[in-house]
Amino acid sequence: MGQEEGEWSQVTRKRGRTVPEQQQQHQQQQLKDQALLSGIHPNPKPELTAAEIRKFHDQVDQEWRISGCWQKLQEALLEGCATPDGPLITAAICLGPGPFDPANGSLLVKRTAHMQTAAFWSIVANLESQSGRRIKRIVQEPGFTQVDKEFCGELGFDVVDTPGAFTMVDSTTLVFGIHMELQTYAEALATLPGIFIGSGLDEWEKLMNVTPDLPGLGPMREMDAMYEKFAFPDLNYMFYGTTVYWRRRGCENLATPPAN
Repeated sequence: MGQEEGEWSQVTRKRGRTVPEQQQQHQQQQLKDQALLSGIHPNPKPELTAAEIRKFHDQVDQEWRISGCWQKLQEALLEGCATPDGPLITAAICLGPGPFDPANGSLLVKRTAHMQTAAFWSIVANLESQSGRRIKRIVQEPGFTQVDKEFCGELGFDVVDTPGAFTMVDSTTLVFGIHMELQTYAEALATLPGIFIGSGLDEWEKLMNVTPDLPGLGPMREMDAMYEKFAFPDLNYMFYGTTVYWRRRGCENLATPPAN
């Protein structure tokens, strides 16, 4: 079975690859979404209560659970956990899902925050059920309001202020960060985690302005050399270009100091 069909494989680097027109369209849409999300700031006048946020979240969560994306991802997690030398995960960190009550009132921002949070929660729950061990859930989002934090508490998350979560990463941690800036990845991956879910090396190497010495590419290349990978199934571009990196237990866990 080829990698496109869901097989876990050793990460390989691909050079000289052309980008198909459809993929270019996806990348353009992703850049538009990122531009919108990058302008998000804490809402100075929150309008939603924690109960109202939870009601919307439950609707999005139901969409996530019946999606083909989640069905495919469950199969991949089952295969990954069946590997005898896989990582032992004791904590999971969700980076920058976005505010649940955005200041600009954007439905895209709100749905993206809830869908990523639903995906994170279900992935952790799946790993817990397969390992039989409790996994601590942590979330870090600078755009959260106090109501957002209260809602996260209802989901069983510990909310930490930036950059607190970065120092919590070790070889038993799952790091979940969708479409983050490379500098954020550099800080989060100063110590390589057990599992990383985010934009992979291949995605960064497609960008014209990426140079080998950019912060964050060092950790990416270390995972590229040591980890297995699986392409995270997409869902309406919300997870486009996302990769699951799965550490092999016993491989050297190198620490890459973040750039100044």
